[in-house]
Amino acid sequence: MVWMRQRRIWFSLLVITLLLGIWLGRLAWIQVIDTGSFSRRDIDLTRNSVAQREVGIELDSGRGGFVDRLGKPLTGETVKALVVFPLSRSETQYAGALAEAGAILQADGKVWNDFVSSAVSPAMWTDAASGLPVALTDKQVRILTGLDIPGIVVMDTVRRYPGDGAARHVIGYIGQNPQRIESEFARQLLSGSLTMTSRIGASGLEKTMETYLQSVGKTSVSLFTDGAHRPLAGLNVRLIQPNNPYYPLQVNTTLDLDLQKQAERLLDKAGIASGAAVILDANNADVLAMASRPDFDPYRVTPQDGNWGNKALKAITPGSVFKTVVAAAALEEGVVQPGETFECNGELGKYGFTCWLHGGHGTITFEEGFAKSCNIVFARVMQRLSGSKLQEVADRLGLDRQVGWSAGNNDGKSWSQFDGEERGQIFAGRTPSEDEGVRVQTAIGQRDVLVSPLQAANLVVTLLHGGEVRSPRIVTDVRYRTGAVVKSFPERVLVSGKAGIPAKTAGTILDFMQEVVSEGTGQSLQNAKWHLAGKSGTAQTACGGRPCVHSWFVGYGPAEKPKYAVAVVAENEPENTASRAIAAFRDIMDMLAERENKLLPRDK
Repeated sequence: MVWMRQRRIWFSLLVITLLLGIWLGRLAWIQVIDTGSFSRRDIDLTRNSVAQREVGIELDSGRGGFVDRLGKPLTGETVKALVVFPLSRSETQYAGALAEAGAILQADGKVWNDFVSSAVSPAMWTDAASGLPVALTDKQVRILTGLDIPGIVVMDTVRRYPGDGAARHVIGYIGQNPQRIESEFARQLLSGSLTMTSRIGASGLEKTMETYLQSVGKTSVSLFTDGAHRPLAGLNVRLIQPNNPYYPLQVNTTLDLDLQKQAERLLDKAGIASGAAVILDANNADVLAMASRPDFDPYRVTPQDGNWGNKALKAITPGSVFKTVVAAAALEEGVVQPGETFECNGELGKYGFTCWLHGGHGTITFEEGFAKSCNIVFARVMQRLSGSKLQEVADRLGLDRQVGWSAGNNDGKSWSQFDGEERGQIFAGRTPSEDEGVRVQTAIGQRDVLVSPLQAANLVVTLLHGGEVRSPRIVTDVRYRTGAVVKSFPERVLVSGKAGIPAKTAGTILDFMQEVVSEGTGQSLQNAKWHLAGKSGTAQTACGGRPCVHSWFVGYGPAEKPKYAVAVVAENEPENTASRAIAAFRDIMDMLAERENKLLPRDK
């Protein structure tokens, strides 16, 4: 019996030893040999265990960027930033070094100590006001690196929008928009390249070029630790970045970064708190600069305040700038000749219509009436001209439509490079365009007339091209990282010379615009560095119940051989004050003249 009992015990021990061996062997197989899968569900144990301990921080979103016509970056500023990893470190051993690091960063001692000690995941040292990574100087980088504090390192990170960034309204901003992602990017949502919380273009080129800008992978740095925040052997800190030679894509714009910065500076110098300036290449209508005020912070956008909106694309009342269109229509229809004389005593005699000059201009020719912007002359001319004819000529000059570069999509909808460009109008939908009272108000660019600064600048280019309407571009092409072209946007004509106004009429209007400066409302431009030409406008509007005006000036220079077409508008200005638009126009043209002078070849 004893022998049998011992035999059963030895047999049980043998089975237990065998089962334990099998279990240990299986465990070794899982942990050492076949770490990539477990069970029928193919669960990757290593990946999942590491993922539980992996904490990371994004260094670069991988989103495509914008450059100006010379390749200068408009987005994507690489800066040195301080990253703190939640590692265990001796507070006694590194107390002095940590205090020195805080002093180098000019940080409040308590804020800095709390930031380091409370970190549970990698974190960047950021500016309290902006929330952006603090850009370290070379000296700070050198000293911080020399301190050699565990878990505190200097790394390159990319800020989407540079601190001194220009063309903010043109570029726009990014933000969350789950409804748009769901409706327009269902394929990317299904593939996982976008999620409902992804940040996509919300305005400007960020929005219109979104398809080309989406990332194929971000660059991040990850730390792998155990439960006590100790680095895992062989893993520690790891840089993760996409290995794709083609992405991110680069969007090449027509902008000139130096001109853009100067245009913005000159708007501010002129005191234009609300308004815009557009500089077009007179040769092909490409946008060289497009400035809008007030400015906005693309990192801190309040959608309701509207400051992010590009005023260069918003259609507002143009005032006497529109007399350019009336003059073209009247000359083409033959209802007036440049030398025909009119009498202006300051009042039309009906509709309460008056001239801006108290007492009137006296006897004045049509040509002089344009230069001096006489309201009575243009009211008399418009009495002879039908509303339908004015509408027709305005259409042929590129008004009452979107002029920016656009194309049709496969779904039949139009896609434009310009986000939110307004088409403007001549007559509102139910306005009786043949009513004489309506026509005389329209003749001076009031009542229903709306024009955007982009349209106004392009109108000048149209006249310079003999009536041929061009479509302004702000993007020339999109390229892979290799330089190969993904998509190009060639120059485009909206209205051919044959379909536009006659070249002779266009030439006459250009001559009229020179007289505006030589003897009319633009005489203050006679002291400019170039011989200039253009047309002023003062549109009456209301500002919270009080009267105010939109002040305009559009024109070209140099008059002898035009290179640039410029439109400037200062919105909601007090009545009877000096035109900030004319002042800004002159400064912009002087800046362009100085630039051209520097580019001229020097005599040796």
